[in-house]
Amino acid sequence: MMRSSLIALTVCLMMQCIQGQGKSPAAIATSQSLDLGRLFWGRSGEPVWTMIDKNLPQVQQMIDETKEKCMAKLQMKAPQRSLIRETRPTPTEKCLVECVLKGIKIMDSDTNRLNLRRVEELTSLVTDDNKMAIALGCSLAQICNRSITTNKPCEAAHLLNQCIGRHLERNKVKLHW
Repeated sequence: MMRSSLIALTVCLMMQCIQGQGKSPAAIATSQSLDLGRLFWGRSGEPVWTMIDKNLPQVQQMIDETKEKCMAKLQMKAPQRSLIRETRPTPTEKCLVECVLKGIKIMDSDTNRLNLRRVEELTSLVTDDNKMAIALGCSLAQICNRSITTNKPCEAAHLLNQCIGRHLERNKVKLHW
């Protein structure tokens, strides 16, 4: 599935380049600029970015509810700072991240890696089952999984959190925990 998605993306990029041949760079920039949003349309006909903005609050609510339960479990006081981009969390905060990631079932309890099936489910939910976005999400999750260098659950969660945070920021997805 991922291979076919990458092939489709490559073909679209090549078609965009072919359409731009023989034109001045200025004409290409104004009339034929590559709009990645057009590659990512959902079943509803809306660009994926619009669907993400519309569907993300549902995922954010699940994260917030899970974080509250985890804070109670770890006997942490509210309000707790957002940890998605925190580079130097305390050991307790690393365990909070572990609890949240496992609570929303995105981190596998046995392997301390991202659960690719759950990544696929959540990406499908927020993108209206956009296959290209799902393939991209799973590919990014695999990159994060390869970055884990420890078997300690809280530390692995911190490393996953850092990787997820980078990818969310690059793709302008506004989630926090």
